[in-house]
Amino acid sequence: MKKYSLWLTAFCTVWLAGCVTSGYNKGQFNLYSIEEEKKLGNQVATEFLNEYGKKGQVYNDPQTNAYINRLGQSLVQFGPEKQFTYKFYVLKSQEVNAFAVPGGHIFVFTGLINYCQNEAELAGVLAHEAGHIISRHGTEQLSAKIAASFAGNVLIAGLEGRVDPKITELVVNAVATGAFLAYSRKDETEADELGARMVFKAGYTPRGMVNFFDRLSKKQGKMSDIEVFLSSHPDPGNREQHIKDLMKQMGATENLKWDSPEFQQIKTQISNLQYPPQPKTAK
Repeated sequence: MKKYSLWLTAFCTVWLAGCVTSGYNKGQFNLYSIEEEKKLGNQVATEFLNEYGKKGQVYNDPQTNAYINRLGQSLVQFGPEKQFTYKFYVLKSQEVNAFAVPGGHIFVFTGLINYCQNEAELAGVLAHEAGHIISRHGTEQLSAKIAASFAGNVLIAGLEGRVDPKITELVVNAVATGAFLAYSRKDETEADELGARMVFKAGYTPRGMVNFFDRLSKKQGKMSDIEVFLSSHPDPGNREQHIKDLMKQMGATENLKWDSPEFQQIKTQISNLQYPPQPKTAK
């Protein structure tokens, strides 16, 4: 048994060492191929839509969905990688939140749209989330969890290239609570950089991204609706200066787009939404 365990450990060590991403941050450990990541993402996104649909929280307003998709697509076309097809979804919730699902799925809450002061801020959030997908941060984290657990079924799912239902459930539950996709500061910096470049190339000022995250961080501990988003997106510590430096490198001027009448129209519509009462937490 000891000999078998040593052999298995040696085999897995060599095999795991050979698993690297083919995405933007090449060389990072990732058990998932692009096709496996797409399959996982499709399953997780479907599960989210089912769960939020049961609660009546999938926001099906055609104008809003068309606007978010159009804005999102105008950004991701400038991403450095074209390996994923992006889909954008709007969820009806007061929560100030947005999250990326591996494989190209981005969910944004009506509460976040309403919290944004202008289109540049919303563009910054969408581009930031796309940055996480391009860098494949989600499956990198999942791969680390699989390697750390070394549990039979989970390891076998990784070895055989299958998307196990247990892994789908793990991702859904963890994203919903903010436990999974709790990005590192390095991840946040990468997503900031990619996002800033995308918004700039799309004609928006990257300052919108800075302003949004700065305003949100100042509300930490004061607004319960923002806590999940902040817990999964830690402040990298030098976001404003880093993006200012990027703007200089890119030759970004102050004469970039901040807002649009369509954004303000959508925001006004969303600000008038009625939400069910929030359940009271036990004290």
